[in-house]
Amino acid sequence: MKTAVKAIPLIRASQLEPYLTFMDKIGANSNKFLEQSKIRVDVLNTPEKLLPEYQVWDFIERAGKGNGSAIEFGLHTGNEGNFDFVLGLMYPSLTAYDALNRLCLFTRLHSSQASLWLSEKGSEIWFCRQGIPEIAVGQKAVEAYTLMLMINLVRYTTGLKHWQPSKICLQMKQNSSIKQFKPLQNTEIKYKQKLTAIAIDSTLLSLTQTSTDSPDLSSLINLSTPARDFVGSLRQVIQSLSSNNYPNLKEVADITGMSSRTLQRRLKEAEISYTEIINQIQFERAKTLLKESNLTLREISEALGYSTQGHFSRAFKRWTGITPQLFRQL
Repeated sequence: MKTAVKAIPLIRASQLEPYLTFMDKIGANSNKFLEQSKIRVDVLNTPEKLLPEYQVWDFIERAGKGNGSAIEFGLHTGNEGNFDFVLGLMYPSLTAYDALNRLCLFTRLHSSQASLWLSEKGSEIWFCRQGIPEIAVGQKAVEAYTLMLMINLVRYTTGLKHWQPSKICLQMKQNSSIKQFKPLQNTEIKYKQKLTAIAIDSTLLSLTQTSTDSPDLSSLINLSTPARDFVGSLRQVIQSLSSNNYPNLKEVADITGMSSRTLQRRLKEAEISYTEIINQIQFERAKTLLKESNLTLREISEALGYSTQGHFSRAFKRWTGITPQLFRQL
């Protein structure tokens, strides 16, 4: 019986935007940290692209430490950064509760491991977030950012610009930067909890939404959902890294926070080889180019990295049993 292998956590490149915007605001050099985390700058031009969550968190950790403190970096980014990328997910909605609940549902389009939800307890509604325990790098900075993002989303949906939660729960250990942060100075904070959560008076979330703007969400319709299985998530990682050449196994292991040996072991557990996954991706790209482009076979061969058209034709026939010329005619 095949072993269920845990998926690689994935996240949209758009989630980098608030951090990059804040770094621009304070005059910090983001390119240096992007390079250190092996995130290509051109990826930022395609915000829907999926990246390993470890790679994004690694960037946040490096950028935070490079600008003083990872936790303070997360707090200020969440408090001052641009979060327009999530506002379109919340509307149209009738109440503040509906808007936040809608956001919770749509986050799965942006992160394979995202876990946001609303939980009712008496007269309070808790806005909750579960982290990813297996990713140690960047955890504190990401939690600090998410905390302030959640608070700002409540402020935005209720129209209360200076609202502050009476109670919050954090997964991190006690930290002076949190308590000394001005927007949290009058808040009761519990540390070392199982999740990140903020308490909201239920009457606030019953407030009617007055905005008549309905953002265009058509761009979300064609987004491929982040895979929640190992092979699917690995394919999406490889596709996000591919330009003309495919990354080798070590490169993929590095940006997903695994050793090469661990990645090979997980491939073995999934009963597939790295070469087989590359071949699957090549085959899908070949089919798309043959059916949806006017490129010649020679141009398709070059686009897929084959040295000659003959090599491509033989590979395609091995995959399908027919030539690419015949496939194009079907």
